[in-house]
Amino acid sequence: MIVKIILFVSFMIVWSFVTIRSNLQRQKNREAAVFSGLMAISSIVGSLLIARVELPSMVVPFKIVFEPIGKMLLMR
Repeated sequence: MIVKIILFVSFMIVWSFVTIRSNLQRQKNREAAVFSGLMAISSIVGSLLIARVELPSMVVPFKIVFEPIGKMLLMR
């Protein structure tokens, strides 16, 4: 499992490096910054999924935001 994680992270680093370098050469600094942030998050989540770590649901933040609004609308 550790070998899979190392290969995955290595692939992500190489792919990110090539893409970010290409964006910087074309003067797309903002796109390079957003891409690097997204790839960092993807690398972390992907590594945790390969390691079979239980991740919390992505629905929880939306539930926290929209549940009070729904309850308020139902009270009317």
